Amino acid sequence: MSVPRLYVPSMSAGIERVALPKDEAHHVTRVLRLPPGATVRIFDGRGREWSGRLETGPKRGESGVIVEEEAKPVPEPEVRVTLAIGVLKGDQMDAVVRDATALGVVAIAPMETAHVTVPPRAWQSGAAVERWQRVSVAAAKQCGRAVVPTVRPVATLADVLIERADTIWLCAEPALAEGPTINVERRGSSALVLVGPEGGWAEQEVQLALRAGAGVFNLGPRTLRAELAPTVALSSLWTKWGW
Repeated sequence: MSVPRLYVPSMSAGIERVALPKDEAHHVTRVLRLPPGATVRIFDGRGREWSGRLETGPKRGESGVIVEEEAKPVPEPEVRVTLAIGVLKGDQMDAVVRDATALGVVAIAPMETAHVTVPPRAWQSGAAVERWQRVSVAAAKQCGRAVVPTVRPVATLADVLIERADTIWLCAEPALAEGPTINVERRGSSALVLVGPEGGWAEQEVQLALRAGAGVFNLGPRTLRAELAPTVALSSLWTKWGW
């Protein structure tokens, strides 16, 4: 059985005992039903991880971890990748966030684009972004990653393109994949990967990305589902750059 991994953002070097957040305390005591003294791992979401032993506090639902030693986390990719994607329907967006977390992105930027079909009321309150962030945390716990990507508030393509990146990749449907391409060997230290929604990109969005220095990233001759495209793109990039 694998050692349970717990997300404790308040953890830092030198702490000998740390209290668990309420949701993690509930998970280990009510779901996993771990006894006091059980071996666990905790990570801070910023790239550091520790091993320790579970400790039950005097109050109901109160739990903590006695920290024993710092553990070596799973290495992060050398290239810091931000995935920007047009907002998808609930389950599809959850899948994108989950898979992108496992595939090593450092940030996920949901976008309001011309062909997004999700009504603004579904994400304008901020609750959707909070849910996607929880999905990212759960994915990091499951895949063994010590970094939790930041899920940003929904923004426009123009706002996303302001971000500085060594390379920008526009993942386009086959009909648009005849434009200029980027030499994938020129990886740099950061990359911005742009994926459209179910309806694809509007022509003005393609031109905006090209003017910002993007190259068209051809994902093959078939039309991929929007939630699959990020997985294909990221897998292709890591194949060229090394994991």
